[in-house]
Amino acid sequence: MDLVADARPSPFIRGRQHQLKFQLILSEAAALFNWQGSRATTLADVAGSLNLTKTCLYYYVNNKQDLVYQCYVASGSMWLGHAQQASQLKGSGLDKICAMVTAHLDQYASTLRNEAPHFAMLTEVSSLEKAHREDIFQRWSEVFELCQTMVIQGIDEGTIGDVDPAVITLAVFSIIQWFPVWLNRKHTANITEVVASVMDIMISGISAQSHQFEQILLPKVSHKSVDSFDREAQKQAKREAFYRVGSIHFNQKGYKGTSLDEIAGSLEVTKGAFYYHIRNKEELLYQCFERTLSIEQLLLEQANKSADSGLAKVGCALQYLVNIQLSDQGPLIRYRSLPSLDESHRKLVLKSSKRNSDNLGAFIRQGFDDGTLRDIDAEIAQHILSGAIEASPDLLEWVKSTSGKQISRDYLNIFINGLTIKPNVN
Repeated sequence: MDLVADARPSPFIRGRQHQLKFQLILSEAAALFNWQGSRATTLADVAGSLNLTKTCLYYYVNNKQDLVYQCYVASGSMWLGHAQQASQLKGSGLDKICAMVTAHLDQYASTLRNEAPHFAMLTEVSSLEKAHREDIFQRWSEVFELCQTMVIQGIDEGTIGDVDPAVITLAVFSIIQWFPVWLNRKHTANITEVVASVMDIMISGISAQSHQFEQILLPKVSHKSVDSFDREAQKQAKREAFYRVGSIHFNQKGYKGTSLDEIAGSLEVTKGAFYYHIRNKEELLYQCFERTLSIEQLLLEQANKSADSGLAKVGCALQYLVNIQLSDQGPLIRYRSLPSLDESHRKLVLKSSKRNSDNLGAFIRQGFDDGTLRDIDAEIAQHILSGAIEASPDLLEWVKSTSGKQISRDYLNIFINGLTIKPNVN
């Protein structure tokens, strides 16, 4: 009698055991990096959470920098896998995009249920050494191109609105990248409804009928001048210059990759002059967040004054917040730098951030009351719009256009009117 072959892999295969342990290490490291940032995470932290010795980790990675890189490689492979699977499906370009987004949602929901590994958010790629940084960028470019191909298919078919496919791709990415920020365990109990809400907003937008963005004048976020005779005003103007330039460096290079010498040099001041205004890099990062939160509040208040309906206020606020990222008054600090703050500063930022987010939510609720918004899940809409604002600086890197305001309108149109073409309603 012939024995039936066991289809399961043997637990005695040494290479397989090594790979499984490595995947477990990457998952645990990714969870820690996502929560507290690589700066605050040590190899001892990763080893301790897995009941391993630090020495054991050196069988798998050379150092923490290598561990961060390997986590990003794993994340890139996961993103590419979802894109490849979606691209091979039968159906329209829109169907494929929806399948890819759904796969990411399901993936993260499974992670929250402890049924799937954690994957690192690609927030600190700029802090990697050059070869690793270029490798991750190349992997990400492959994902981007594949997604853009699906978008182009949808545009050609007429299932997706005729907008720059790079802009649409970045809008879709903003939705996916923001999942780990807002999706939590309570959502896993009704993940089907969550997926349906996300898809509804992505496909049809939040407006009740076709919405045209009005031309806006971006409000001045500061009226302080270094030419003032008021010495305190001069000091504040100089500090704000440090915060703005600091935001540029933190956004582009991450906390670890940002040099105070470079910031001082870009403003043509000595490092000593820098320390006269700012105590250290941690303080600078916190003040960059304080500046961002203050500007967000100012722009939301201005949107509330400048528009009447809930939809108009949402549209105006989004234009203000995205355009300032693309203007010489920006950028705002990106929230992906939040894990680099210490816990006390992080809590203060999160509290103020919630206040601003709730103000945006108030515009959405007004839109329900005045009938300018569709019957959508307000909480999920609020999260999606916040993710759109956070990801908007990527437009400058991936979209070839000279008009920042046109880019922002095309980008925001996807969230207001959806991916599909919304007919005008008279």
